[in-house]
Amino acid sequence: MSKIIKTTTGQADFVVKEEYPTENLAIEGKDPTASEAEVTDLKIENVKYKLKEVITNEWSKVIEIRKKT
Repeated sequence: MSKIIKTTTGQADFVVKEEYPTENLAIEGKDPTASEAEVTDLKIENVKYKLKEVITNEWSKVIEIRKKT
């Protein structure tokens, strides 16, 4: 059976809250002690489906035979 690749593109609005032990670390954005992310809005703009080719065992045998000759 063929596999399908689904690609979804869009935009997201989010809010990230981070807790730091000192103001200097917060300014640098390094080593948060806690962090939380929330997606506030998600807008899907496009969805594409593509057939992924899957080589069956029979085709792989044919390829191997051709490589040997």
